[in-house]
Amino acid sequence: MEIFRLEATSRTPEVELNPEQGTLTMIGESYPEDIRTYYEPITVALEQFAATQPSDLKITIKLTYFNSGSARALMELLDAIDEAAQDKFNAELNWYCDPDDDITQEFVEDIAADLSAVKLQILDLDPNDLV
Repeated sequence: MEIFRLEATSRTPEVELNPEQGTLTMIGESYPEDIRTYYEPITVALEQFAATQPSDLKITIKLTYFNSGSARALMELLDAIDEAAQDKFNAELNWYCDPDDDITQEFVEDIAADLSAVKLQILDLDPNDLV
């Protein structure tokens, strides 16, 4: 499997799934006009990754903003990763949040409560570290 990459736009984050390194990164903002069209290729790439029998997946999320549609899509994406990780690989999620953004931190805490196989850490986002 080759590296899957989506370039950032003004409405969508940069996404990179590197199967060789076992990494998934999402950086930027997420409020695409068509949520399903944007997130579907990411889901397909992750399904292909899981089918390769990986040993680990390290996920890094640094979203400075995401709308409610993106929140639902992220929940579905992370639920799928959690389900795949039950049997196939170890998964670790580092979600970087603005320390003053209580809404995002609460959202991530809610996600953490639903994940059983993915180890999640909430870390402080440094706005200068969005590359």
